[in-house]
Amino acid sequence: MFRARHLLLMGARLILIVSILVLCWLPARADQTDPRLDDLFTRLFLAESPADAAFIETVIWNIWFRYDGDNDDIRRLMSQGMAAAQEGLLEVAEDSFSQIVAQEPDFAEGWNQRATIRYMRGDYAGSIADIQAVLALEPRHFGALSGLGLCYVELGELERALAAFEATLEIHPHAPGAAANVALLKEFLAGDPI
Repeated sequence: MFRARHLLLMGARLILIVSILVLCWLPARADQTDPRLDDLFTRLFLAESPADAAFIETVIWNIWFRYDGDNDDIRRLMSQGMAAAQEGLLEVAEDSFSQIVAQEPDFAEGWNQRATIRYMRGDYAGSIADIQAVLALEPRHFGALSGLGLCYVELGELERALAAFEATLEIHPHAPGAAANVALLKEFLAGDPI
């Protein structure tokens, strides 16, 4: 019985992986306007395990990061910003992402990356403003919602932080850290020591 159930689960996961890979190879515009995202978000919400969700999440991030416009400068700036961030050169990274949002204000990931850098630099109000731009372009951006929760925690606005993490879970039920953050915030807001 266990072996049969195990084989069925493996088969279901294989079908999931193959169907996602097929979706990834279909020609489409990449970024938050990519038509493949609707199906991927449905699959993310219905994922039966954190491992399945993590795979789908990676596919979504790959789509969000890919800029298919005709401005080669955006791709260069994205690479430059990511490299600077990895090296801890946050001012350089923020400048790169600021150039992206100035040139391509409809590219949500430019805003999201600048929001991340601003959070890392302690500019929570700036990060929140950028996150609002991301969510206006892609309301399902679970990364931005989670970042919004982190900003509100830093600002001591715990009810707003809780709402942001709960919104993250409504889109991505297996979002790393979101459920734990919800539980901790609920305990704290109820008066229980964390």
